Order: sequence, then C-alpha cells, then structure tokens
Amino acid sequence: MALAIQRVARESTINAELLSGYTGVRITGLSLGSMSDREVEEVQRLVSEYCVAVFPDQFLPPDQHVEVIARFGDVTVTPGVDLHPDYENLHVVRNYIDGDRPVSGGFHTDTCFVDRPPAYTSLNAIEIPEHGGDTVFANQYLAYDTLSEVMKSWLKGLRFKHVVSGTDRPEEVPNPVWHPAVRTNPVTGRKALYVTFAARCIEAEGMTPEEGANLIRFLYQHSLANHAMYRHRWRPGDFVMWDNRCSLHAAVYDHGEQPRTLYRVMCEGERPYED
Repeated sequence: MALAIQRVARESTINAELLSGYTGVRITGLSLGSMSDREVEEVQRLVSEYCVAVFPDQFLPPDQHVEVIARFGDVTVTPGVDLHPDYENLHVVRNYIDGDRPVSGGFHTDTCFVDRPPAYTSLNAIEIPEHGGDTVFANQYLAYDTLSEVMKSWLKGLRFKHVVSGTDRPEEVPNPVWHPAVRTNPVTGRKALYVTFAARCIEAEGMTPEEGANLIRFLYQHSLANHAMYRHRWRPGDFVMWDNRCSLHAAVYDHGEQPRTLYRVMCEGERPYED
C-alpha cells in the first residue's frame, strides 16, 4: 500500500499519507473546490482503496460542499434525517442525547436500507468539542480477506435483509431491501464484507431466524478488528470522505455536553453486487 501512496506523489501534485497500517489516508496538495477531472479520479481511487480520506483545512461552504460531492455521483439524502433549512441535500449532524445516554447505533454503513445505498459520505467539521467526539472507521476489505475460505464460500450469493431503525417518521421509511453479504467495489474490484448493526441487518435469506441472527452477529463482530481501524480526531476545517461500500464507521460519544456539529453530504452508489 505504501507504493500506491508514493505513486500518487510522483504523478501529480496530490500528496497522500497513510493514517494507519491499513486504513485511512491524509490528502493534501489540492483544493477540493477547484479539482480537475483527473484530481477527482485520483481522490476517488484513494478513498475507495483506503476506505476513508482526511482533507485538513478544507472547510467548504454548504453550497460548495454539495457541488464537490456531486462530482462523485448524484447527491442523495437519508430518508427522515434533519436537513439544513437552506440546503435540501445537506444533513446537519448534531449530538442527540436521550436522558444521560447518547443515541448511537454503533458501527454502521450509511443508509443501507435503500436500493442504491450511498457510495461516498462526507463530513465537514463545523463545531468541534475540545476533546472527544472522534469518528472511528473499520476496513471491510480486511474483514472479508480474513474470513476462512469455507466462510467465504458460504457467503457467496447470500443476501441479508436491511431495514430502517430509529426513525420517528414512519411515512418516510422505504420498504426493506436485500443486499449481498459480500459486495464488490467497482472502483477497486476488491470484495468487502457488507453488514451493519443488528437493528438494520435483520435476516439472512434462506436461514431460520436463529441461524441468520447468529451468522450476522458473528460477521458483525468479525468486522470490527482493531488492526483494521482508523480513529479520526476532528479539528476545525477538517473535511472527511469515506466509501460506504468498504467501511463501517461510528461516532464516539465521549465529549460530554460539548457541542459537536458536522455537515454531511452523500452521493448515490450502484445497487450492491458481488462478482
């Protein structure tokens, strides 16, 4: 992977630096708001290859944020979330506290319960706590690669049912969808495990409820290997973009009552498939 990073540095003005042994890349040497077509292709390749990319000191106004992500695909939103009052494609991500407990589903892939889940999600740091409030990413290429050959053969062609969870707007909830347990990333050609937390990934096709629940539970725990993670400590002006086809992510609610606000924009991907 280090060779791939060096190749980018030699062939363009983009500088790319690994953020952990396997996951995450820090990208500098370009302006997100004025990328060339070639730079868009390079960024897409890097994000998809390393699951998540960090662009420091690249704060974008909301309209420009939407325009940048639109260069990677049709902009989409999650049904039922809080959108910016002036920008219909921009989700305002804030702290949500239920009593003394922050509301979080844990590690997940964004909006998996639609036919064409988001390919890429981006967050722009608006209001950052002095400490805590990190976001952790888990590499799902490695989750798949480290399964046994027997398990890989069992998962070939298997589908999981994905549903909405935690919404108070049932009228906006789409019907359940079935996605492959393993999906191929069209940018890299690599396979990644495609599961999420149990409230959204609820059934394995052709299995009894108990069998399916046990399999999904095992795969979800397997997907969270520490060596496959990158933990991002937010700083003002950070712009972070990740590929939902090959990563899980989770917010860490350890910042108490300090405010934490980010703007999120996503673009639509293809229907999940496994080659």
